[in-house]
Amino acid sequence: SGGAASRVKQWYQRRVRANNLSSVRSPMSNLFEEKNVEDVYDSVDDHQRIKNLISKFKRKYGEEPTLLVRAPGRVNLIGEHVDYCGFPVLPIAIQQDVVIAGRADPSNRVLTISNSDDSFQEYSCNIRDVQVNEVKWYSYVLAGYLGIAQRINSLPPGLQLMVDGTVPMSAGLSSSSALVCASALMSALFLQDKKLTRESTAEICAKAERYVGTEGGGMDQAISFLGVKGKAQLINFNPVRCEPVSLPDSVTFVVANCMVNKWKADGTDFNNRVAECRLASRVLATKLGLDWSQIKMLQPLMVAQNITPKELLENVEKHLHTGVYTKDEIMGILGTDESTFASIIGKSSNEVFRLYDRAVHVAGEASRVAEFRRICDENPSDIQSLGRLIDESHDSLKVKYNVSIDELDNLTQICKDAGALGSRLVGAGFGGCTISMVPKGIVDEFIPKVWESYYKPLNVSYEEATSKHLFVSAPCAGACVLRVPS
Repeated sequence: SGGAASRVKQWYQRRVRANNLSSVRSPMSNLFEEKNVEDVYDSVDDHQRIKNLISKFKRKYGEEPTLLVRAPGRVNLIGEHVDYCGFPVLPIAIQQDVVIAGRADPSNRVLTISNSDDSFQEYSCNIRDVQVNEVKWYSYVLAGYLGIAQRINSLPPGLQLMVDGTVPMSAGLSSSSALVCASALMSALFLQDKKLTRESTAEICAKAERYVGTEGGGMDQAISFLGVKGKAQLINFNPVRCEPVSLPDSVTFVVANCMVNKWKADGTDFNNRVAECRLASRVLATKLGLDWSQIKMLQPLMVAQNITPKELLENVEKHLHTGVYTKDEIMGILGTDESTFASIIGKSSNEVFRLYDRAVHVAGEASRVAEFRRICDENPSDIQSLGRLIDESHDSLKVKYNVSIDELDNLTQICKDAGALGSRLVGAGFGGCTISMVPKGIVDEFIPKVWESYYKPLNVSYEEATSKHLFVSAPCAGACVLRVPS
């Protein structure tokens, strides 16, 4: 096993060196490339959906839209809660998306955001007064708009927008980031900033989502712009770059919603985990004799030490104690004051911090991402090992990261009982969806079994479950401009 561990280490370090030396660009680098609706969507229902959106837009604003954009949601196959620590992730873009129809406001002074679903509140204001004061559905549209405005140091023109979405809300499939990305793409289109790329716009959107109070790491926005049909993407950060990863032909991935919703920006659970990881990187840096002020995340610490995620885990287990750290204890270790401490933890409301547990999860999950990708590259027939890594991810998210709930645990077990090789929660946690790796040959049996055991007792019909909450997820292409049908 020592030889195998050495090969994994050599493989991982080759990847790190390659990613540090070059920026792997997406094959779809033209941000403003237009595509026909028929080339993006296979489903006749989606074709009709776009026609309905255009019709509703005309009824609302008196004219048809001049632009259409789409940005997909995502499913992260493995690598949960590690992007904001600087580590690679392995998501896919999904068919479910956000589409925005738009045209210039005739007065060029007003931004209006409406929804094709009339149950969603409309928003309108002068473009000079655009700001995010509360978390509403349209706040994510405002965030994308403001992100582009900040990029050009000027306000985009007044716009009339209508949003239509098929990504389930609050389900861990990144509906909020899809809104931000679609809005930013629409705003960028009206400005025609030719220097924008898919990678740079993803980074703009990751920062822009902080307008609504979410301190994520950039995975959701990156895959929304950089998704490739038929491939997963290994996404690295600082700067954003990606590598397509082929998945085993013998399996597919099935999404199942536990029916408990959780907004990522709702409360501080998510931001608390971000703060604990920041603190863990600084405390561990101090223990290793490094200047903690130069280390902001666990991945740069690992690179500074020239070690693998597995060796980082060993350092965590050696130098961080179990249980909780208090603020005073951490301030004493770092030799810092209240003001500096507050700047590190950002939007967290924690009084105590579980540094050991959070760092154990992150280091372990980073190692699982590397191993998952290595198997896909070198031995894709070893689907049992891939399933084991997915299960280990869920166990760590449950025990060390404390972001699972009973419904998610129950649903993952039902999926495994129905034949999944591995199943785990996906997204921020605290509700939302699971992702299960299922042999293609049993999918037609798998989905009815899951419905029978989980959704039927909740009085969810088979038709509703399979149209909204339980579906096969194939890797799809990233955000694009849709040619307005004539």
